[in-house]
Amino acid sequence: MTAAVAAGKRRLGIITAPGWMDPNAPDLERLHPGQLHMQQTILPPPGFDYSFASIAASEPHLVTAATMLAEAGCELIIQDGPGFACLIGKTPAGARQAGERISRACGVPVVLNAVAILDELDRLGARRVAVAAPYYSPEWKAMFTEFLRAGNYCIEAFQTFVEQGLFPDQASVSARHYQFSEDEVLASLGSTRAAAPAAEAMIVVGTGIRTAHWIDRLECELGLPLVPADTSLYRIVKQRWLSDPPHPA
Repeated sequence: MTAAVAAGKRRLGIITAPGWMDPNAPDLERLHPGQLHMQQTILPPPGFDYSFASIAASEPHLVTAATMLAEAGCELIIQDGPGFACLIGKTPAGARQAGERISRACGVPVVLNAVAILDELDRLGARRVAVAAPYYSPEWKAMFTEFLRAGNYCIEAFQTFVEQGLFPDQASVSARHYQFSEDEVLASLGSTRAAAPAAEAMIVVGTGIRTAHWIDRLECELGLPLVPADTSLYRIVKQRWLSDPPHPA
């Protein structure tokens, strides 16, 4: 155990999505300087193909990754990528149950990304939602729509880059490899907000859309709480964990 950790840093584990240079650690360090000691583990197996079938069958790999982080001394583990809990659990209730199973298996609380989104919606009391999923394909949009409807959420609007005319087709979106300008993302979210005046909150998926640098400003501009994949995880870390005293080292 390092002196820095013993001095009071919380020990956070991050399960990184396969094939992804995860930005969560630098984001969290910027938001909570000097408060966290972080360890990341990439979700196995190598060559993960991101098919719905592979994602739905990934619970054993999540248990492996979470157990490795728990054995390294992590006190809390967060998982990157909401599609995993959606496809494993199929419904909001099923996603929560998956998180509970993984937590029991590794002996440490594990927050799945989709569950963090659901928890934020609960905290806000939001049932009527807009969904901004800029780079989602039609298949991913259909999957997430079914997931939310299974939880009795009312979807006021659900828009993607292609549907908004910001990109000509899905191939053009995919060619960006999740690299989008802030102007492109904010234009997409603004269009989604305009289409959903009765929404109580806006979900922003997936984790390729990084919101920590501008979320406060945009919430003020749009007049609506935002529930992004990345910031939902960060709010869990802050509200439920960093507010507590650290565990003894």
